[in-house]
Amino acid sequence: MRQLLPPGEDQNPLDVYDQPRPTPNNRPWVMANMISSLDGAISVRGTSGGLGNPADQKVLGILRSLADIILVGAGTVRAEGYRPPRTPHPEAAQRRVARHQAPRARLAVVTGRGDLDSQAALFADHPPEDPLPLIFTTSHGAAALGESFVGRAEVVTLAGPRVDPDLVMEDLRQRGAGIVLSEGGPSLNHQLVAAGLVDELCLTVAPLLVGGEGPGLINGPILESLEEFELAGLTTEAGLLFCRYLSA
Repeated sequence: MRQLLPPGEDQNPLDVYDQPRPTPNNRPWVMANMISSLDGAISVRGTSGGLGNPADQKVLGILRSLADIILVGAGTVRAEGYRPPRTPHPEAAQRRVARHQAPRARLAVVTGRGDLDSQAALFADHPPEDPLPLIFTTSHGAAALGESFVGRAEVVTLAGPRVDPDLVMEDLRQRGAGIVLSEGGPSLNHQLVAAGLVDELCLTVAPLLVGGEGPGLINGPILESLEEFELAGLTTEAGLLFCRYLSA
């Protein structure tokens, strides 16, 4: 991986992303990771896989190795066929041990309606030695989930008609999470950005034009105030551009 900003030579990708991250007041540090085409598409025929390549998958694995929690919306879980997080490669795993983190990040799903399948691989194939996946939902969503998730997920019912991202972060902080990696989709991204919770955006730009009218990085009403980010790092590998932004 070649570093473009700050100027430098080839870098270990793990060193590029394994940077000090302060803990915001009363909540974890939130990273959002997304991939986009040159014209802003975030998927090809419903999934992001058509935009990336092994270099992008490597960066995704590195970001997951830094996180305590992987946060994702139910729609993305269904569309991408999520599975339990894997053990990081040896160097990243050693760094997790040095940081006193669990061997693997814990996955947390956000769903207001409870539209998840307990037979999906994320829940059915969960390693017994790891904590169960978390599901943050509403009272309506909890009723829809019913008893089928007993022993397959820890369901957290939050107050209110929708899943409040501030309450999600409060719960995760109480569980000891220091870094949360959000993997979208665009509706969840919008909720996090609108609440002022995104501290870091890791954006992969693929050298592709897709067309169509699909959603962009965030999907929702125009923000009441524009969220400004500063470019903190820029690297390239295998034709992809990896941008790291910090909240200004």
